[in-house]
Amino acid sequence: MFNNKKIIVSMTSYPKRISSVGKSLYYILTKQTVKPDEIHLWLAEPEFKNKEKDLPEDLNLIIKTCKEVYLHWLPKNTYCHKRHEIFKQTTDNDLVFIFDEDVIYKENLIEKTLEVHEKYPDCIINYNLYSKHIYSGKKIIYKTLQKSEYDKPRLDIRFFGQSMIPSKLFPKQLLTDKMMEIRDKCSPICDESWLTPWFVYYGIKIYCEQFGWGTNIATEVDMWSGLIKYTHQKEANGLERRDNWLSNVLTEFPEILSIYKKQFNYG
Repeated sequence: MFNNKKIIVSMTSYPKRISSVGKSLYYILTKQTVKPDEIHLWLAEPEFKNKEKDLPEDLNLIIKTCKEVYLHWLPKNTYCHKRHEIFKQTTDNDLVFIFDEDVIYKENLIEKTLEVHEKYPDCIINYNLYSKHIYSGKKIIYKTLQKSEYDKPRLDIRFFGQSMIPSKLFPKQLLTDKMMEIRDKCSPICDESWLTPWFVYYGIKIYCEQFGWGTNIATEVDMWSGLIKYTHQKEANGLERRDNWLSNVLTEFPEILSIYKKQFNYG
């Protein structure tokens, strides 16, 4: 607990990366200078037909023996959106750390993030420097600012999937069946293209730390392959999938699109 706030880690995985999850959990539980109160792992039943029988031995052992670790099976694969299922059961007093399952984070990441939260309690904290809202038409431009420009939370910084989200800031209405149906239609793979517009809409600021992307657990599995590579592939209109998914979200919600046009010269 941190100032009576529960520290929760939420992560998901899929068959290509499941071999790294046991090691990831081990490092979180034994190496972080501040330990989480709970770790929640969200897996899709269609990807693991036999559930626990399809999981690595070391992962099953950790799940069985560590009271902090909770395994959840979901009937539908919603990709990285699975890790946000945690907000269906958190209270406004909880702090949710979204962790990738295939990397080792610096040992003081939770500790330092909590220090930033104490200073800026009403913002989301990215673990690494991320880009401003810059667009060329509908294309997302990734431009890292000068480090001095990251000294405080900003409204014009984009949300990054590896981040700490105070539960009180997460728009819970996005977790209704209707909104999740819209989400899966507009941005089925990428939570950044889905959530970033909503954080903009509600005026939630983003603060960026400088921890980097983490160290790969399995060196033979590139963290930039798989779903990340897929989201950046160009489609017939010349835009990347994540560009088109963002466009889908903004088209679906004109009230957010008007903010993007006015504040970021989008479109």
